[in-house]
Amino acid sequence: MRILSGGMIERSLRRIFRLYDIRGVYGSELTPDVMARIGLAIAHYHGGRYALGMDVRASSLLLSRALASGLLAGGADVVEVGEVPIGAMMYASLHRKLSGAYVTASHLPPEWNGVKLFRAGGDPMVGEDIARICEFFYSDLKCGRPGRYARMDLLPEYEEFLLSQASATGLRIVVDCGNGAAALVAPRLLREAGHEVYTLNADVDPQFPGRGSEPTPEGLRELCEEVVRRGAHFGVAFDGDGDRTVFVDDRGRVLTAEQAAIVMLEGMGYGEVVANVECSMILEELVEARGYRVHRVPVGRTFMIREVSKRGAALGVESSGHYVVWKNLNMDDGLLTLLYFAEAASKLDRVSEAVPPAYPVVKLKVEVPDEVKFRVVEELAEELASHHRVETLDGVKVYLEEGWVLIRPSNTEPVVRITCEARSAGRARRLAEEYAERVERMAARFREG
Repeated sequence: MRILSGGMIERSLRRIFRLYDIRGVYGSELTPDVMARIGLAIAHYHGGRYALGMDVRASSLLLSRALASGLLAGGADVVEVGEVPIGAMMYASLHRKLSGAYVTASHLPPEWNGVKLFRAGGDPMVGEDIARICEFFYSDLKCGRPGRYARMDLLPEYEEFLLSQASATGLRIVVDCGNGAAALVAPRLLREAGHEVYTLNADVDPQFPGRGSEPTPEGLRELCEEVVRRGAHFGVAFDGDGDRTVFVDDRGRVLTAEQAAIVMLEGMGYGEVVANVECSMILEELVEARGYRVHRVPVGRTFMIREVSKRGAALGVESSGHYVVWKNLNMDDGLLTLLYFAEAASKLDRVSEAVPPAYPVVKLKVEVPDEVKFRVVEELAEELASHHRVETLDGVKVYLEEGWVLIRPSNTEPVVRITCEARSAGRARRLAEEYAERVERMAARFREG
């Protein structure tokens, strides 16, 4: 393995530097040589002492060692913690005050990998941070005085931290680990907390053979059936690195993120809530009825984490299944979310009785060239603001009597995304199609001009 020079790297690799992380296909875009240079770039941009962990993918060990070599060559210190759920990395960053580098591709297929980064103290390194690392990656980097290397067995300390938050006991819970990093901790954690635990896909396997690394409703049929068969209080499923959680109620229904959030609030008590712009209007209806506010943020877990911390909110929720609980005790740690949900469930007669209705949601994509997609959304925002209440936190969100429509340009594709929620499926479909046509007309106008 070698640390490549900037001139030896293909310019096309810029696409691996995403908005929230660094990510690519192993062997083509992401090789050990490339990862070593990423480590060198990170060390030059933001040095210090890094906890270095990884998920359970086949390429993670090799890429983790390559990343360590680059970090060390750039003068950063490395504390290797090995295979852990990403929540352990959040713990090291937030509570041990270490910077964090975690090798993972989260919910993506097995051939993908990447790295998520945290500053010491817990703030994710995203956006401008990733852009600056990309600049260093392509610059004339030099190796400096090597940093120091150490190892740490972090899991026992992390598990003790989690158990210190758990007072609920005696629930019957079905856990689908998805063959991912959550399998390293979740079943044992729940048993130590005194719960009766049944597992699915609890063997670590880098190919994620059980149902894939993403916990989609279609992939959770076995979990739903097992919850009903076991008479469980609830079920839970994780993604590949363990920061996303999807819950199933005692009737075997997969809950939306917003439904799960309401269950938590019903059990643990209402308060201020932070939610991204894609989350359902059911949050406002139920939270505001109890005298609290829902504070909206752009899509992206980082915005939610920061806003919960800033406001001391009771709960943060992302439509994708990320949550921040106990007032940002450990960022969007999926295992901590599981314990919080269990606390809520223990205070309810039945989880299903606290589940609110889910309004119909329709999502569409409109192909719009990269060079005009942002202008299209900006122009639409101005046009719509003269007739409707709009919000421009992230794209443009139009509030209508029967629901809302969110129009967002993709950060990675020549696409504008349309998300619509309404009180009936037919109305949601009609609104989504109407606004998709408006995007198409606006895009055509820009192309012709």
